[in-house]
Amino acid sequence: MNQLLDDLFAKRGSTREKALSLITEDFTINYRHQFSQKNFATLLYRFLYSLKKGSAKEIALASHALGLLAVTIGCGDNAHELYKESLPLISKALKSRTESMLLSIIDCLAVATFVGGSDFEETETSMQILWQFIHLVRSDNVAAKKHSSAALSAAISAWSLLLTTVDGWNINYKYWKGAISVFLDVLQVDDPSVRIAAGEALALICEVGFLEKFVFDTNSADIGTNEKENDLLKQYSSMKELQEKISSHVRSHFQQTAKSSVCNSLNEQHKFSLNLLNVLEDGCFRETALKIGKQSLKLNSWSQLLQANFLKQFLRRGFVKHMLENEFLHDVFNFTSRKQTSGNELYVSEREEVTLKIFVPENRTRDDEDFPQKTQRAPTSAFRKAKTQLLNKQRVAKDKELWPTDD
Repeated sequence: MNQLLDDLFAKRGSTREKALSLITEDFTINYRHQFSQKNFATLLYRFLYSLKKGSAKEIALASHALGLLAVTIGCGDNAHELYKESLPLISKALKSRTESMLLSIIDCLAVATFVGGSDFEETETSMQILWQFIHLVRSDNVAAKKHSSAALSAAISAWSLLLTTVDGWNINYKYWKGAISVFLDVLQVDDPSVRIAAGEALALICEVGFLEKFVFDTNSADIGTNEKENDLLKQYSSMKELQEKISSHVRSHFQQTAKSSVCNSLNEQHKFSLNLLNVLEDGCFRETALKIGKQSLKLNSWSQLLQANFLKQFLRRGFVKHMLENEFLHDVFNFTSRKQTSGNELYVSEREEVTLKIFVPENRTRDDEDFPQKTQRAPTSAFRKAKTQLLNKQRVAKDKELWPTDD
């Protein structure tokens, strides 16, 4: 690994590409937390150099390496630095027309924000970048049409991943007005993977709630200027009726997708996402278990399912390895690996108690004002992890309230 670090400084692009390829392979199948922490600055800024100066292939490798680095180091100052430093370069790289590069850049943006975004504003900034890209791909611009369906599907999935971390109360209707109409339109795209991504996003919007923030601007005087949304407003007097309409549209298009011969060739992630039909029909989520080695990861909400599916696709064959050893993923999914359990040392309640102890006292303390800024940001990172867990639990609780009893 030390030799690969040296190769990242090579003047020849082919040497850097080979080093990046080997690093991404190693970071995928191994959990290199200690190595990443020790060499974080070197890894980050050499990856950023390749992202800025490299060929399309080198940029694709570097962006994937950045995402893997974020997942490996987990929440904290380093992850936030990675997010802040990479965001401008990622935004610029999204203008590329090279498919492999675009797919890697989109995943990098989603993962870097998911791990390193320290507050709602930063998450929403990344969501807006993805939203602009989605609109670009759907436009009539000839150059934009060269983007593949795979890029559109990836962008929608990335946008959905970030929405899973957002509290519905914080959503700004000015940014997402018309999102439901956009995804309903995307359901008509021929490519099954795009239809599935749009269906996943619509199901997530229904789970998050606050549908009015994704349909129209309740404070706008010119609400009738958008014909499609005005039609929605006229046809459905309540959000419940609108949700039923969304369910009907998604169910209709997914039945066509299920019958498609192309659908049979989709990867496991997309097949797994067909469960959203149950979410839309019942208004709740049926608990799903994902096999992690000899253990099972219980997914209790649609948000958790999307998070797991996205990370599984991103980490590929290293997903199980990371789920068993990566503490960041343990926190996100409230998962305890048997490898790390020792007798009576670990309890479910202990993790929740530790989360509170990290955030609450630190946030109320004013005695450390002389410390460097890095130290002061630590509570924010801990809070973000706790917030993601809390949102998942709240959505699970919401589903249980809607789920009919057996009596």
